[in-house]
Amino acid sequence: MFFRIFSYLLFASAIGTALANSDLDRGDYWYQNRAAGAKDDKADRKIADNITDAYRRALADSNVEEIAAEKLLNALYFKGCFAAPEREDRMKIHTEAKLFGERMHTKYPKNKRITSLYAINLSLWAKEYGPLEAIRQGAAKRVRDLADSAEDYQILGRAHQLLPYIPLLLNWPDKKLADKYLQMAIYTHPDDLNNFLFLAELRMDQERYQEALNLIDKALLLGIRKDYILEDRRTRWKLKSLREQVTEKMKTASQTFPF
Repeated sequence: MFFRIFSYLLFASAIGTALANSDLDRGDYWYQNRAAGAKDDKADRKIADNITDAYRRALADSNVEEIAAEKLLNALYFKGCFAAPEREDRMKIHTEAKLFGERMHTKYPKNKRITSLYAINLSLWAKEYGPLEAIRQGAAKRVRDLADSAEDYQILGRAHQLLPYIPLLLNWPDKKLADKYLQMAIYTHPDDLNNFLFLAELRMDQERYQEALNLIDKALLLGIRKDYILEDRRTRWKLKSLREQVTEKMKTASQTFPF
């Protein structure tokens, strides 16, 4: 009995030692403090660079490569969205994330987190590259298939919501599926404000204004998560702006159809 316990503790200690990586820890530290020094919803670029630099170094350790890949893809997403106001800079970051995501997805095809992050970084690259040209290169279908594989309902919903129906080129976007997937996204991740924002945008487009307002108000009541200060701050601004748009459309509709 003692030997089995001792062997287990020795094995656990070895695993812990193998997984320990100072660069991974350093990246985690900076990521947890990514809102420090921010201006409104814009992150401090030096902090964003510190995060990605640490995770890149951690990749050299084969014992932590998979988790470091996840974290680097997430950090590149954050840097591109919150610490790169210039388009040329964003394009460089999104391109790196796209290429790196493709490599890591090929190496770790069963890792749903890597698959999902690859999908979102690919979609960000496509937006900067030029949506129509990216569609011609198959990026839209690739994003959809990756999101489907990862069961990422938010990305699936947005793909069907935002992409245009183009005969012979892009014939699969379906607003009914957008509705289905965005509702599933809220069900699976009810703390993510973006899920409420995206479904509220769809409800506004459907002229279901009161439902849109209900979604917006429910999201605003959730407040700002302490681990997502910049992200939720930006989304709350978008929710408040959308609320004004929906309210204005309701007024216009009531004036057009007073009865």
